[in-house]
Amino acid sequence: MIPMGMKAGSMGLKILKTLYKGKAKIGKGSAYLADKAGKAKFTGTSKAITGASKKVHKGTRYLAKEIKKNPKVSSFLAGGLTYNIFDND
Repeated sequence: MIPMGMKAGSMGLKILKTLYKGKAKIGKGSAYLADKAGKAKFTGTSKAITGASKKVHKGTRYLAKEIKKNPKVSSFLAGGLTYNIFDND
């Protein structure tokens, strides 16, 4: 049987992996959209997309650092959020 602390820590690392994959998708998608908006002469929109993607990047880096520091807490929070989302009561 796996001790609960080890299981929670591994769950935190799984969350971190998913975060990295999502970050890569967000970065590629926002770069594509910003490029497409710039070519269509919507420079303001392109700047807004680029600025938002930079802020998202900073946010994901911060979350990754916090998950690495506290994998058990992040696992607990993710479990609580998942329970609240899928709870039928």
